Amino acid sequence: MYIETIRFSHILETEALVNIHSFLPRTAFVVSHKSESVETLQGVLWYLPTNSPIIIVTNCLKEDLEDLKTSLRAHLLSHKKIYVIHQKDDNVAQFFRATGVHHLLGKDGKVLDGKGEGMYIGSLFAALLQYPQWAIFYDADNLVPSALLEYTLAMCRLFTPTASYGPAYQESNMVDLLHNVRICWSSKPEVNNGSLDHKLLGRCTSVISPLFTTLLEEWFGIQDYPINSSNAGEQGMSIKAVKALRFSSGYSIETFQFLELLSKSFGLHGQPHRAILQQYQAQSPHFHTKKGDEHIRRMIAQSLGCFFVFRDSLPAITANQLQRICDEMSLDLSYPLIYPALEDLHMEDVDFLPLAIPSEGDGGDATIFTYVHKEVFLHQFKLFNDIDSQDTWTVTYPAVEY
Repeated sequence: MYIETIRFSHILETEALVNIHSFLPRTAFVVSHKSESVETLQGVLWYLPTNSPIIIVTNCLKEDLEDLKTSLRAHLLSHKKIYVIHQKDDNVAQFFRATGVHHLLGKDGKVLDGKGEGMYIGSLFAALLQYPQWAIFYDADNLVPSALLEYTLAMCRLFTPTASYGPAYQESNMVDLLHNVRICWSSKPEVNNGSLDHKLLGRCTSVISPLFTTLLEEWFGIQDYPINSSNAGEQGMSIKAVKALRFSSGYSIETFQFLELLSKSFGLHGQPHRAILQQYQAQSPHFHTKKGDEHIRRMIAQSLGCFFVFRDSLPAITANQLQRICDEMSLDLSYPLIYPALEDLHMEDVDFLPLAIPSEGDGGDATIFTYVHKEVFLHQFKLFNDIDSQDTWTVTYPAVEY
């Protein structure tokens, strides 16, 4: 396990960004959206590259989806590689049903609510595109989205071989790495009385991160290493990491995948994987929609619940620290649902994916699916259509009724 915290003295440097022209087209941006206004979402998307695939996973009200897409089409004419997927989409639910991930679906047969579930869908689409080598995850509630410029440039420098990784992480070795870059801040500012009030850590991170500091020492012998990114909503991964790590439900996702990365590197369940974790300490202040105390308590409870997934392997000192936090905060822990790694779904063997078709007959509620080439499956979610006709693809699988 190689871990470092980086703070650049400057962000713009020609030599450090020499690979940006090849990096951006091969990087998928996954944006998690729920109830943010369309103006806020457009602000985030405006700062993303026009030549990168952008995957928006939204859990907005279903009746608002078409208005959302209409507004995006009107204001983002240069972004031709945008995909918009609703979290409750029937075709997405059928894909996971067919691959055996039934616990991702609720009683209504749709994908469950939750941020982790949305990131799972976004990661699936990044993998289905096949050509991205990296995926970057941003939240839609960024109120000062110009900060995304710095994050994106920093990730370009860190993911491409021109960055300094040390002797164990040279270009020839990068392809096999589980590589995760997490954005963190030296402080989380708030505006009070017209001036910036700097706080050292976010309310959730300040509770969760000390557990990782202890775990790093017990598992890897890395002593007193400060972790500031246990709940980083802004992060990037190599596509190998995206496919190799399991996912979890709700707000547990960032903490769970941090633990999952460490467990893969430690070799809890098999051979140790070579992994690199970089915390990038951003200079740009990060402002997002401020949540209430009860929301933060839920986030903390879900994040702490992730540690119980690994409870049989936790060092005693970490387990005791975890229990002490729960007792002091009087928390009822929420044990997350765990979803299989995308690589375990064997998507490379799948050329045909489900597509819902209008049902004719008795007028019941049953949905009928046919199976189409993955290009057609992806095409239906594109904000701008650039394929002349879907009819050129042959439907070879029979219809299946659910």
